[in-house]
Amino acid sequence: MKWFALVDCNSFYASCEQVFAPAIHNSPVIVLSNNDGCVIARSRQAKEIGIKMGVPYWEIKSLIEQKGVKVFSSNYPLYGSMSNRVMNILHQCAPEVEVYSIDEAFLRLDFKENAWQEVYDYGQNVRQKILQWVHLPTCVGMGKTKTLSKLANHIAKNNTSEGVCVLEADDPILTHIPVTAIWGIAAGYERRLAKAGIRTAAELQQASETWMYREFGVVGLRLLKELQGTPCYALDPPVSSRQNILVSRSFRRDVYQQDELLEAISVYATRLAEKLRQYQQVADYITVFLMANPFKNVRKDRKQYFSQGATLPFATSNTNELITFSAQLIKSLYEAGTNYKKAGILASGLRPETVLQTHLFLDHEHVLRNKKIMQAMDQINRKEGRNTVFFASCGTQRNWSRKEQWRSPRYTTRWEELLRI
Repeated sequence: MKWFALVDCNSFYASCEQVFAPAIHNSPVIVLSNNDGCVIARSRQAKEIGIKMGVPYWEIKSLIEQKGVKVFSSNYPLYGSMSNRVMNILHQCAPEVEVYSIDEAFLRLDFKENAWQEVYDYGQNVRQKILQWVHLPTCVGMGKTKTLSKLANHIAKNNTSEGVCVLEADDPILTHIPVTAIWGIAAGYERRLAKAGIRTAAELQQASETWMYREFGVVGLRLLKELQGTPCYALDPPVSSRQNILVSRSFRRDVYQQDELLEAISVYATRLAEKLRQYQQVADYITVFLMANPFKNVRKDRKQYFSQGATLPFATSNTNELITFSAQLIKSLYEAGTNYKKAGILASGLRPETVLQTHLFLDHEHVLRNKKIMQAMDQINRKEGRNTVFFASCGTQRNWSRKEQWRSPRYTTRWEELLRI
């Protein structure tokens, strides 16, 4: 019998911060978005004192001080590293794994008919292994379809103390689960279902296939079948290539100077090139964009968005070449007196690096030499930490970079920030 399991880390960003700080395991913890703007992660204790997701930091500053809430800036290198550790464990636990997001993954499993206890024990073993090896709390939902496993995970997180739920299509608990808890049903679907008198998962299961198809099309029909226990979705294969790659960030303050914009776009082009090489792809078109601060726009025309694209002489993933062309675009976009708040670079026209189309006047030895330089840079930066080697145009001060006054050390990716005991 085929089963699906969804393993989801609880309050992932906040839990990652608690792993390396045992003193705050039972304290309310929040993690803020880029430039320390809004709450994007909350520990269980932070939820209990009423902190909402997405609320601006300044709005709850008094509550934070009153309740002793521990505040952290986003630490994406740490979160990515911890996520990789969890996913490596899951690949050891199941033959098929679909990494669905940074903190959750679907597993495909085989068990004998009516092996409910074995399925439940398996979920507990996975949960305990992640807790012991990585010290991150998880919930595991298991069902015979991806939709049921996702719903089971919701039940495990909100309706059980064990953190594991095995859900059959005819489980009585579905009469108490609102349709909004079902994967894929947002506010629009909820309103349309409510008009038909459908408010719980069990009531939706009783809907006719003809009505579901007429009202919601083939997507709705698949949702109904999945909820009734008939698999319609398999695990998606790992992403091995991209159609587009975007790198963009907001600045910690408004930027007026062209030199700072050139510094920023050099950093973003560097990151873009690393991603292209990671997926073994090259780009033949890039678009650079700038955004003025929409809340403090000083322009008379109130224009906020500026962009320009360029076709590259030949497709590339070379950092130096991407920096050169993106800098030219920045110079043509820049207007003195504008307060820029965000910049970004988008690579499109991606293709595998193994099928690179060149031309007669290209120095192939030069291309091969540059490729070896990039490989050497990547190898050093992987071994010694990002930005160990970088292009001078990226600068060293980076006063425009995002604000992160409460960022914790990058314990798992920087030698100089290893935990000291």
